[in-house]
Amino acid sequence: MSSTTVDDVVGNAKFNSYHLRVMVLCGLLMIADGYDLVSFGTVITHLMDEWDMNAVTAGLLGSMALVGMFFGGLFVSPLADKHGRRSIIIACLILASIASFTCAWVNDPLTMGALRFAVGVALGGLVPNFIAMTSEFAPRKSKALMVTVVTSLYSVGGVAAALLAIYIEPVLSWRGVFYVAGLSILLLPLILRYLPESPEFLALKGERARLEQILRRIDPGCEPGSVSSSKQRAAEDSRVRQLVSGGNALNSILIWLFFAMCMLLSYGLNTWLPKLMQQAGYELGAGLWTLVVLNAGGLVGAISGGWIADRWTFRGTLITYFSLASLSLFALSFNPGAILLNTLMFIAGAATIGVLSIIHAFAVEYYPVHIRTTGVGWAAGMGRCGAIAGPSLGGALVALSLPFQQNFLIFAAPGVVGVIAVALVANRKYRDRIHQNATSGPVPATATL
Repeated sequence: MSSTTVDDVVGNAKFNSYHLRVMVLCGLLMIADGYDLVSFGTVITHLMDEWDMNAVTAGLLGSMALVGMFFGGLFVSPLADKHGRRSIIIACLILASIASFTCAWVNDPLTMGALRFAVGVALGGLVPNFIAMTSEFAPRKSKALMVTVVTSLYSVGGVAAALLAIYIEPVLSWRGVFYVAGLSILLLPLILRYLPESPEFLALKGERARLEQILRRIDPGCEPGSVSSSKQRAAEDSRVRQLVSGGNALNSILIWLFFAMCMLLSYGLNTWLPKLMQQAGYELGAGLWTLVVLNAGGLVGAISGGWIADRWTFRGTLITYFSLASLSLFALSFNPGAILLNTLMFIAGAATIGVLSIIHAFAVEYYPVHIRTTGVGWAAGMGRCGAIAGPSLGGALVALSLPFQQNFLIFAAPGVVGVIAVALVANRKYRDRIHQNATSGPVPATATL
C-alpha cells in the first residue's frame, strides 16, 4: 500500500483557488453567525418596551441563544463525525435561517425564547463543523492562519449587525433585523454547489471516487490513485467517551477550561465594558469608543495570532495571548491616561477576543479526524459556560459599584487561569486508542502543539 496519505497531500499542497473557495464559504458562514448573535442585542431595548419586559426577563431571553449553542456544540456538532461535515453544515444552516426569520413574526417572550434557543442549537452545530472543514482543507504551512482568518470574521458579522440596525429599525422596526438574519438561507445554494466534503472524512469512510476528485483540486500535480485511504476500524467506545478515555481526560478538561476562560473574558468585556467605563467617570461616548478599540484589537489579534501559530506553536501562542490579556487588564487597573488607556484596550482586545480564534485552531489540530467535530464541539459547548458567566460577572461588578481598579483586576484573573490550563496541556497530541488497537503496538510520538 502507498505510504502517501491524504494528510500528506493536503498538508503539502500549495494554497490555490480551491482552498480560497472553501475559506470564503466558511467565512460567509462565520459572518452569518456573528450577525445572528450580535443582532439580538440591537433589538432587546425595543422588545422590553413593546412587551413590557423587566431586565431579568430580557436577560434570560438574551441568554437563550448561548444556552442553545451549549447543547448544539455537545449534541449536534458530533453527528458530523458519523454523517459528514457538509451534511450537518447544510442542516444547521437551514434551521438557523428559518428560526431567525421566524423571530420577526413573534409577539411574546416565550416564543421568542424558544426560537432563539433553536438558533443557538443550529449555530452550536454549525460553527465547529465549518471550522473543522477549514482546517481539513488547509495546507500545513497556513493551517492556523486560515482557521483564525475565518473565525475572526465573526467580528465582521457583529459590526454589520450594529450598522444595519441603525438603518433598518427606523423603517421596518426591530422585526427588520430578523428579516435580514433570515437571508442567510441564500448561502444554501452556494454551499450545495461549491462546498465539498472533507477529504479526511471521505478517506475515513472509504469513499474513493469523491476523495480522488477532491484531491485533484487540492493539488493538481498529485496522482490520487497512489494515495492510501483505507477505512479505519470503527471505534468500540462512543466518540464522546473517547475524549476522556485512554489518558485523554485531563487534556480535554483543560481544553474545556481555557475555552471557558476565553469566552468569559470576551463576552464579559463586550457586554459590560461601556457601563464599567461610565461608572468610572467616563462619558458614555468614550465608553462606547473603548468597545470599538477592544474589537478592533480582537480582529488584528486573531489574524496575527494565526500567522504566529503557524510559525511557532499553538501552545506558545496561547500562553502569550492569555498572559497579555491578564497583563493589559491589570495595567488598566491603574487608571491610565487616554492614550495609554486606548493602547491597553487594543492589546486587551487582541489578546482576549483574538485568542478565541486560536483556541479553535488548537482544538481542531489536537483531535484526530474520527472525533474532530466531537472534540471541537464539546470544547466550544463547554466554553459557552464561560460565555454565559461572563455577562453575569460583569453585571455583578456593575451592581457592586466597585472602584475602577478592582473591576479590571477581577477580569484579569481568568487570563491567569487560561495560562495555567494551556501550560498544563500535554505536549503531545491526542492518544488514539483506535490506532493503538489496530496496530497492536504503542502509539507513535506525535508533533508538538
